Amino acid sequence: MPLSAAITTPPKCLLVNVTSNESQSVLFNPAQLVERVSVNWNRLGVLGLSYQPLQYQNTSNRQLPGVEFYLDKFFAAEAPGDPDIDDFRSFLRALTVPPASADMAAPPRVLILWPKVLTIETVITELEFQYRVFGSDASTLIYTATCGFEEILDVRVTSEDRRGGA
Repeated sequence: MPLSAAITTPPKCLLVNVTSNESQSVLFNPAQLVERVSVNWNRLGVLGLSYQPLQYQNTSNRQLPGVEFYLDKFFAAEAPGDPDIDDFRSFLRALTVPPASADMAAPPRVLILWPKVLTIETVITELEFQYRVFGSDASTLIYTATCGFEEILDVRVTSEDRRGGA
């Protein structure tokens, strides 16, 4: 890999509110990402066997626990477009409650687009803010937002789908 490729800025992760089509690009990509899935089995009790046969029940939705977004007002002021870190916080908070329209009874879905890493339609399952630095006017200058996401599927997924095969 040439040195120039190591120095270039990677594509930013983008979060999209699927209901409103509003999107927010992150200031910094998360430093790490955990993807969790569980396979659920029924343990059958058969009299006289010295083991428990397993019967496949289902596979859980993919989960992205503890995704941390770092927001820094000083860095944002120098970034292209001068992103508003307070607006990002409001965007995330809006993803935790249903919209005002009467036809939606759940919080909106979130499409996570992270080129060459992940594209997944999710909901936020948890959200935590840690405020780290405050200005002399009590405004937040640096904070982290830690989110838990869980995949939402509307169709059956097979092992061939996960492998990328037809």
